[in-house]
Amino acid sequence: MITIDFTKVKVQVSFDGTEQVFDTAKTIGNAMMYNGSVLLDIGFEDLARKIYYSTGDVEVPEQYAQPIIQVVTESNFIAAIKRTLIQKLNGSR
Repeated sequence: MITIDFTKVKVQVSFDGTEQVFDTAKTIGNAMMYNGSVLLDIGFEDLARKIYYSTGDVEVPEQYAQPIIQVVTESNFIAAIKRTLIQKLNGSR
């Protein structure tokens, strides 16, 4: 199980180490639910709902990490957000 707070994703946004916090929960939740190219099952849809409505940490079962990475990769987030989310979904802090 991977635990992520999608509402507070801390991302380095400059070479000097400046960080910014982004709320990605609604964008990822919507993309998971309505993106036809990813895994579609009840558990994935329930997780999409949990992420969308989350206000803190969400437990992501390992079997859904790669499908969420696909959603993140196809999203319109800036590269720094994508990189951070993918690292978190791969188990890195």
